[in-house]
Amino acid sequence: MEDPDCCPNIDVCKLVIITGFTGDEEQQNNYIQDYCRSNNKKWDDCKRWIVKNKFNFCPDFVLPDSELTPDEIIDKFDQENLN
Repeated sequence: MEDPDCCPNIDVCKLVIITGFTGDEEQQNNYIQDYCRSNNKKWDDCKRWIVKNKFNFCPDFVLPDSELTPDEIIDKFDQENLN
């Protein structure tokens, strides 16, 4: 059963399931508490969630508070993977 206080993507998001994903454990834990396990549905503001919903995947470099738009994120992903 899905926990209404957790992001629907929590079981598959690399930010949550890979220890050391951000390179800073404290930062990673803060992201998880602030975005992934938030009873105010803050995941609706999470760029990882937004990009996953729009494109059905999220590049690893995307963090919840990324300032890039989803389209800019995909452009960056394409540039990094086509060169």
